[in-house]
Amino acid sequence: MRRTMRTRLSLLLMTATLFLAATMVFAAGSKEAAASMQAQGPETIRLAWWGGDARHKATIDAADAFMKKYPQITVKTEYQGFEGYYDKLITQIAAGTGPDAFQFITAWFGDVRKSPEMFYDLRKLAGLDLSGWNQSTLDTMSLDGKLIGLPQGQNARILVYNKDLADKLGVDVQKYPTWKGFNAAVQAARAKDPSIYGYSGIMDQYYYPLIGYLDQVSGNEFITKDVKFGFSEQQLVDGLTMFHDWFQNGTFEPLDKTVLLKNAWSDPAWLNGNVLFNETPVTQLGQQMKYPFKVGLTRYWVADGAKLTGNPVGPNMMFSVNSQTKHADAVAKLMNFFHSDPAGVKALELQRGVPSNKAAYDILVNANMIDDMTKTAMKIVTDSDTGEYTFLDPNEIRDTMETAIQNVGLKGGTTPEAAAKQFIAAGNRILQNFK
Repeated sequence: MRRTMRTRLSLLLMTATLFLAATMVFAAGSKEAAASMQAQGPETIRLAWWGGDARHKATIDAADAFMKKYPQITVKTEYQGFEGYYDKLITQIAAGTGPDAFQFITAWFGDVRKSPEMFYDLRKLAGLDLSGWNQSTLDTMSLDGKLIGLPQGQNARILVYNKDLADKLGVDVQKYPTWKGFNAAVQAARAKDPSIYGYSGIMDQYYYPLIGYLDQVSGNEFITKDVKFGFSEQQLVDGLTMFHDWFQNGTFEPLDKTVLLKNAWSDPAWLNGNVLFNETPVTQLGQQMKYPFKVGLTRYWVADGAKLTGNPVGPNMMFSVNSQTKHADAVAKLMNFFHSDPAGVKALELQRGVPSNKAAYDILVNANMIDDMTKTAMKIVTDSDTGEYTFLDPNEIRDTMETAIQNVGLKGGTTPEAAAKQFIAAGNRILQNFK
């Protein structure tokens, strides 16, 4: 799912070129697109998304339920896997042949932020009910003040811990630790059993805590709205130094044992009960509940005096509306049905995560379609959310930061100072492409 720098740059150039052509389409109209819409009928709307079989089935079922309620409107469903979806969508919209509504994610904001004309401003979509979302959640889906998407599943990162092991070693997880407190607690546990580690995971499980730490100590978003790093080079040195020391002392499992793992829950040391903590997005909790030991949930570590938790709380997936749609009223009805009508909400289930829309969430809770563990997780992350996470999260930045972590975590790597300097230099070059 990650793009190379060359691919992203080419997409940026393609997007700019195609949107230049698209502005001409908006002004003059497309005879071909108009003829196609006329052939389909005035109340045929197209809905596009990516996903797997379960998401496909749930969304088709929801569309079918909508058509039963609104027989005068036909929903044409267009779905596929993730690969190639973005390129196809952008090309169609620029050519004036895009779907009326489509699935989108915040990770693509960097590509389209200079061309918001492809999106309908949903605050101006007559008949659309936005009352189920809070303002901060809607702000997450906004680009330069324009609401371009309806937030889908609420998500966040959360710590999962081996409750059996914690109880055995006397680790009081409910006394939520700071970074220093966590290290001290793990070292006290290792004094009783040197074979255990405090934390393990794949590279994402180190990337997200590190940028969380940077948010906390700086009080700024990881990448700010003016597309700059919100932290200093010295703060990154401090974070990488802490990580280096923790890989050495067992607070983190040695990186050479986990760097090639495909997912966090496949670590043999974790599965064998030799690791206290693991980490997961809330939407993947189901994968984390299949162990031969009891598990519990708790918050991320937080620095003393932190103004931001650094936890990416909130949705990143959305439903957006094509600004060229000729069926705005029908699309508004479809979106309302998906997010507040019991038939639509139940059909969609949790295929786009735990709903961030309160009406949808309450419908699923009352129908016993959200388990207690997920409800507990969402309460933890909601209660601990103290601010924004980041404006952009480009894949290239993530890759570069993970390289820095590997450089200080693997044997024979560089110093934290050298790794930080390399990251800042490379990262600033990457950010230039998003300004």
